[in-house]
Amino acid sequence: MERIQQALSKAEEQRRKIVDGAKPVASSGHGDVSNAEDSNHSSITYSKTRTVTVSPNTMLDNRLVAGIKGHPQADTFRVLRTKIMYKMNQAGINTIAVTSPNKGSGKSMVAANLAVSLSLEVNHTVLLVDMDLRRPSIHKYFGFQPEYGLADHLSGDMEISSLLVHPGIERLVLLPSGNPIQHSSELISTPMMADLMEDITTRYASRIIIFDMPPLLHIDDALIFMPKVQSSLLVVEEGVSTPAEVKESLRLLEHTTMLGTVYNKARQHKQSPY
Repeated sequence: MERIQQALSKAEEQRRKIVDGAKPVASSGHGDVSNAEDSNHSSITYSKTRTVTVSPNTMLDNRLVAGIKGHPQADTFRVLRTKIMYKMNQAGINTIAVTSPNKGSGKSMVAANLAVSLSLEVNHTVLLVDMDLRRPSIHKYFGFQPEYGLADHLSGDMEISSLLVHPGIERLVLLPSGNPIQHSSELISTPMMADLMEDITTRYASRIIIFDMPPLLHIDDALIFMPKVQSSLLVVEEGVSTPAEVKESLRLLEHTTMLGTVYNKARQHKQSPY
């Protein structure tokens, strides 16, 4: 009986160490995403983050199919999620930049669906950041209009904690860009952006962060920001992105861990129940 009691006491001590080790690190001034984003991802309460409710009809209208149970295209993003998670786990990374050669390729749609699909797994939480400060669109997929966003924080006007949005999908938090601005590259280059990256990428060990980036070949925002991100995903539009543009985009992404490419708006696909 004494041996059993000792074993139980030792097991309880080890459990406490594991739980304590998984708690969030102390705040560096940018505010908590939630008061419960820790090791227990199966049930999270967002009491410090604004919550909006995204209805299935809104998701369907906005092509946010990864969150719709039974939708045939949701499997596409589950496959993408599995492939990406394998590569991220192999490389030990937690940040992804989603970009494209040109505008209109569907990178924001891919980023939003990937974030939802990743959040459906209970092993981690997901933060989706709209880094397209000139043409923000992430909020549109979730059916709300932010009054303020990341640009306001980088301008020194708002704390991050007041800008975060929980879209009613457990384990997912959004950081919208806010109103469009034209001096985006200057804001991305500020020390405040560097401080923010340090905070959000290290605060929670099991958090995955997805950055919806501007296109690579038209403005310099993505080129300035990419060195801060560990991995990248390139969205290519069939019939629009030329081989030369794809080749140049891949060259620009060489310094990141290239997770792969998404061939979007394909006109043909295999008809298969699997």
